[in-house]
Amino acid sequence: MLLRSFLLLSVLSLFNVAVAADFWQKEWAVPEYAEGDSLIIRPIESSDTDRLFHSYMTSQRWLYERLGWSWPSEKSTPQQNETMVNYHLEQAKAQTAFTYLVIDKEDKSIIGAVYMVPVAASRQEKNGIPRTAYNAEVSWWLLKSAIDDNLHNDFFVLLKDWLEASWPWRQVLFPVSENNETALQLLESSSARSLGRDLDAEEKYFSYSISRK
Repeated sequence: MLLRSFLLLSVLSLFNVAVAADFWQKEWAVPEYAEGDSLIIRPIESSDTDRLFHSYMTSQRWLYERLGWSWPSEKSTPQQNETMVNYHLEQAKAQTAFTYLVIDKEDKSIIGAVYMVPVAASRQEKNGIPRTAYNAEVSWWLLKSAIDDNLHNDFFVLLKDWLEASWPWRQVLFPVSENNETALQLLESSSARSLGRDLDAEEKYFSYSISRK
């Protein structure tokens, strides 16, 4: 009986290792923020609602054409934005997804956002990307003005350093629209490995292994 109990505990221990690709585990601490020379990445807050709406609507058409998310629409409203922010806050509270804002340290303006979400089931069904191999999908947007100011390079360095220093994950998936030239250039020049493309969704996928410093 003792032997059987020991074997059962051993199997459960191995199982805990095997699920290392879980999106989130209760004992993990949610990273608070990342700070670089020019940018801060911090959690979204309810007080950001109005400023966030104004921020992305200044680049509405540009973002809509590049992200491939059918967002932000020219018909987006402050009420829809408030609903979206509240949803992100609920996700963070439940630890089912995490949304962060990218802040320009110079003028404290919101210039982008980062989304950490579980890998979509459709990735495996449509593209053969095994969900169990990845802890999360990571995606982002930055304003056109931020790209023009070359802040995308600072952002990507900060994001990679943050993933390595503060997040418990080992492998993440970067899904990127084929129209998002800036994000594609960043990923293609990094250590991320290309997994191919989805012709229907017009997306490319990159696998990124997180090393520990």
